Amino acid sequence: MKKETALSGSVQEKNGKLYAVIGYGDPITKKRKYKWIGLNLTPDAKKSVVKAALRDAIAAFTEQYEKECRGILSPEDCPFLEFLQSWLVNVKKPNVQKSTYDGYEELIERRIRTFFGDKLTLKDITPVRIQEFYASIRADGCKEKTVLEYHNLLHDACGWAVRQEILLSNPFDKVDRPKPKKYCACYYTPEQVQLLMEAAKGERLFLPVILAAYYGLRRSEVVGLRWSNIDFENKRIYIRNKASEVKENGKLQTVITDEMKTESSKRALPLLPEVENILREHRELQDTYRRLYRRDYAKEYLDMVCVDPLGNLIRPNYISERFPKMLKKNGLPRIRFHDLRHSCASMLIAHKAGMKQVQMWMGHSSITTTMDTYGHLDDSAKIELGETMSELLRKNKYTEEQTNEAGRNHKGAAL
Repeated sequence: MKKETALSGSVQEKNGKLYAVIGYGDPITKKRKYKWIGLNLTPDAKKSVVKAALRDAIAAFTEQYEKECRGILSPEDCPFLEFLQSWLVNVKKPNVQKSTYDGYEELIERRIRTFFGDKLTLKDITPVRIQEFYASIRADGCKEKTVLEYHNLLHDACGWAVRQEILLSNPFDKVDRPKPKKYCACYYTPEQVQLLMEAAKGERLFLPVILAAYYGLRRSEVVGLRWSNIDFENKRIYIRNKASEVKENGKLQTVITDEMKTESSKRALPLLPEVENILREHRELQDTYRRLYRRDYAKEYLDMVCVDPLGNLIRPNYISERFPKMLKKNGLPRIRFHDLRHSCASMLIAHKAGMKQVQMWMGHSSITTTMDTYGHLDDSAKIELGETMSELLRKNKYTEEQTNEAGRNHKGAAL
């Protein structure tokens, strides 16, 4: 037997007219909402007429509401893109950072909407169609890492649909998860880093290069650094903020937030003497520019370290765009700005820093991340173990001559 939807309402007066106000639950968010429906009656209408009009309004809205519920909750009737957009806005948006939400929105608009179109329903999202989508975007030049981003987004959305009992199972569980090749980071030697720092002098990127090389800061952490987070007296530099580029009214805007990548990203590091000198000189230069340009100098970013001569914040994307041009101009090997972070870690490891120390310096959330990223660089432990084994066996009953004799006997037996 079909379950009836029980909705209730009341009559409210507004601007000399009567309205039916009906309460209902949003099918997606489960939040309580209210629908105002005009009754075409004035306050002096008979109570019996008003009561009948309210009853008719509730009945009409209930029928419409049930249809909308079926449209949302039935895979056969629910347009896939409408479901995806509703999930993104109502479920995902409140729980992610603005830059992350913008990234999800871009994935939908760039290729998902083009491939799936407006006519496919949730029921039409089959494993075969999913594989066709992956093949299509691979043919369009998408790297496997990007294919995985699409997979994770769509898998998450359909997983939510399963938990809400909209779908019986997640179709993305039935396809092979894209497997990007593990990225092998490029990094500079200490000599190359010194050449880079020398080449960056006089460039707007000089300070970002210094901070990334010495501290392994991420691009977002470099731009997000505040003067108030540098303790010159106690020789500490605190990484507490980051910069993100988000869309506001269709335009990219740089915003500073204290929502770091992970909680471990918030860290305190020693203010190294060389870096302190550079920072002090940079602050004096900023003061000079501020006096020089007066009213034209931006007052919004007075506490920010990485600003241009007019006091405007250096955009994260500017760093990524300008960095390779600076390398080419100075004949240096091409790397990404983020690879300075890897260069910092590799130098620490090469000079016997333990993985736990590197983890704290880089701000990784766990030692596993550090090992997965830089474990292949730490050969010192393996070399020490190898030397230990050699020493143990040399001290045992086998002398080098006996070992060689055993080898000859083994070879003879094999023949």
